[in-house]
Amino acid sequence: MDIKFNFKVLSVTEEKDSKCYVVQCSYQKSRRVIKAHYDGSVYIPDYQQQLAAMPNLDRTILDIQLASFILKKEKRKVQ
Repeated sequence: MDIKFNFKVLSVTEEKDSKCYVVQCSYQKSRRVIKAHYDGSVYIPDYQQQLAAMPNLDRTILDIQLASFILKKEKRKVQ
């Protein structure tokens, strides 16, 4: 089974030494808005709370794909 999430950045704000991304994540018919932070690495604050309703495998895949998406966006800005 190949799970591919689609991401859309809704907003980006700067907070001290990090950025806060608000991203819409969609897969098939489900949508979810996730808040993630970038400070050289990507992390999701309140991870368990934001992703509580998702099965563990979907949650892990979303986490990996979201991190990759944000890192690609940040690398484009640096170059």
